[in-house]
Amino acid sequence: MLLKSKAYSNHAVQGTKTLSSISSLFSKDHHPPQNYSPKPKPRFQNPEKSDLLGPKDFEYFVRHQCKSGNIDINLARAYFDKLMTSQPFPLIATFNVLLGSVLKLKCYSDVFSMYRKLNYEGIKPDLYTLSIFMGSCCHLRQISYGFCVFGEIIKRGFEPDVVTVSILLKGMCADGKVLDAVQVFDKMIESGFQGDGVIYGVLINGLCTIRKPAMALELHRKMEKSNYQGTLLTFSIVIDAFCKAGVVDEAASLFSEMVSKGISPDVVVYGSLINGFCRLGRLQEAVTFFDEMVDKGLTADLVTYNSLIHGFCQVGMWEEATKIFNWMVGKGISPDVVTFTILIDCLCKEGKTGEAKGILDLMIRRGKKPDIKTYNSLMSGLCLTGQLDEATKLFGSIADQGLELDAFSYNIMINGYCKGSKINEAFQLFQKMHDQGIKPTVVTYNTLIGVLCQAGQVSTAQKMFSEMHVSGQSPILSTYTVMLSGLCKNGLIDEAIDLFHSLENTKHKPGIELFSILIDGMCKAGKVEEARKMFTEISENGLVPDVVTYNIMLSGLCKKSMSLEADELFVEMEEKGCVPDSISFNIIIHGLLQENEVEKAMNRLKEMRRRNFSPNDAVTSMLLRLAMKDPQCHAALESLPDVT
Repeated sequence: MLLKSKAYSNHAVQGTKTLSSISSLFSKDHHPPQNYSPKPKPRFQNPEKSDLLGPKDFEYFVRHQCKSGNIDINLARAYFDKLMTSQPFPLIATFNVLLGSVLKLKCYSDVFSMYRKLNYEGIKPDLYTLSIFMGSCCHLRQISYGFCVFGEIIKRGFEPDVVTVSILLKGMCADGKVLDAVQVFDKMIESGFQGDGVIYGVLINGLCTIRKPAMALELHRKMEKSNYQGTLLTFSIVIDAFCKAGVVDEAASLFSEMVSKGISPDVVVYGSLINGFCRLGRLQEAVTFFDEMVDKGLTADLVTYNSLIHGFCQVGMWEEATKIFNWMVGKGISPDVVTFTILIDCLCKEGKTGEAKGILDLMIRRGKKPDIKTYNSLMSGLCLTGQLDEATKLFGSIADQGLELDAFSYNIMINGYCKGSKINEAFQLFQKMHDQGIKPTVVTYNTLIGVLCQAGQVSTAQKMFSEMHVSGQSPILSTYTVMLSGLCKNGLIDEAIDLFHSLENTKHKPGIELFSILIDGMCKAGKVEEARKMFTEISENGLVPDVVTYNIMLSGLCKKSMSLEADELFVEMEEKGCVPDSISFNIIIHGLLQENEVEKAMNRLKEMRRRNFSPNDAVTSMLLRLAMKDPQCHAALESLPDVT
């Protein structure tokens, strides 16, 4: 979006000796690169009388029509056909102007067809003709054809200019081949090609689009070393990408660098930073940037106010959010659908559905029509607070508002039915999704597989898991997690192990959560030795056990009356940098006491109290019973420090 700025279109016509922008093919100042002298304006400018013109006059007429924009695709086709039959044959420059107009009309297939007819007639294209044709190929996402045309440019002895190269690279970026585009550009630079700010901007924007802000910054640095200074636009693109990636400190640093180079920030770049800090809950810094922006005489836009309102609502600071809302209205900026949806969504997440309904009514009274996101937020809130009947009514009424339900709408209701133990209703809605042509998402499958496993219908869950591809979905890591957890909770450990190992045949690498689920299932099934073996595989896979994984293993060992082995693991745990929590201490103390390892248990208890942890009810009960029988134990307990 940012690359559509006028700053780039102006830059495109500077710094080149030949053609520097595809748009210059259609400008008044463009002169074709042939032995060509300016001609007087056409004597006839009435399209209805074009048939009366001689060949040369008709050429001038076509050029005039194209440059003035008085042309549609039907006229363009008619002009092309007549030019093809003219004698003497028209200049290639005339065809270029016509093809350029067809390109501007976005009739890319027509450019394709016209070029093929020229080629069939043996008419030699020039660099501009080939550039226009390559542009059409790229717009049609026929990048392989685009490369062929680029090869034809080289083959015919033309020197690709920055416009030609930028067309190809921009097409590659639009087709999602951004990294390939960067690689092509790097190879061209190595061959002596000199890029310009436009090409760098295209690639920087492409990298940011695919969420590679670090690479975009590296390319930005490379651009500056090539004597092309960064602009407000290029800095803004990278800053915004860092903010969206949650790397706001890097974004703020780049912002400072931009300002130090004398580039004045605008409301867009401030808005990116404010939104980035708000999303991370760093509201003080967001407000600081807002105040700085206002102090510089810039007027905050609705997007910026929405970011601040959302930020304060997310952390429950409703008073501050209301102040910002009122300040915004006082400045003459009316809240939009996004503003109201933010308020409704945040209220619903806090369970305040009554207030959310009030905001919805206010929204409608102010003439703002709720969209599907608004209703989805309210439905989610109703399901969250157990108002399933109300949510169902709202779900059924959305179509009456002239809106189409989306996958999120269905997922909210399916999840609500599942949490309300209404499995049949959930599956009826799932079937309705198919009937309405709405593609279920991974979230849909995760929810249904999870509820089936909870209900003990594991075979049905497995069938749904294996048939996901029918709906064009593939299980992702979270889906494997749900399925693995369901198998383990239902005691199907061997099948869980098979599922775990099946990950080796996918692009997904199991994380510590999957290992923990399987180890927990093994321990609960009494397969402690297998669990210990799986535990050792964690480090072999480049992962580090967390406190949850250690606690699972400690509990498994203790339940098998292996408290001494558990105590060794407890020591190893801290040696490897994983700090035990209250649960860890309770597990090991309980296990040691059960096996009458009183002295070791009392040492762990002493350590536990020093760390300000308290024993749970089960451990406390065991200690009290022990104190009543053993005076030494009673004295030891009396000597323990109080928890502060």
